[in-house]
Amino acid sequence: MDVFVYVLDRFIPVDLTKNEVLKAFKEDKLKPFEFIREVIENDIKGIKNVEFYNSYFEKRYNEFLIEYLVDFSNGKFAVRLIASDNPRKLLMDYYRYERNKYK
Repeated sequence: MDVFVYVLDRFIPVDLTKNEVLKAFKEDKLKPFEFIREVIENDIKGIKNVEFYNSYFEKRYNEFLIEYLVDFSNGKFAVRLIASDNPRKLLMDYYRYERNKYK
């Protein structure tokens, strides 16, 4: 299973395991972001604050998505940490889940 950062409409593979991310997430919901901060700072300068926004776990396939909201000098954007063999599909499943949650 691969782990990706989804930011600025790009899937960026990162050298993390699903277990590393899950263990960190259990300790502190913001800790996984610290693993990927450097990847984000390659594209976005001036990060001011990071907050945990949401998580989505697909138990059938043992996949997950963790979403953070990042404040930076020009506004706010979302960063998603995705553990999946098919990150595009999991992202679409997450969007469907979010849309249906409010119906």
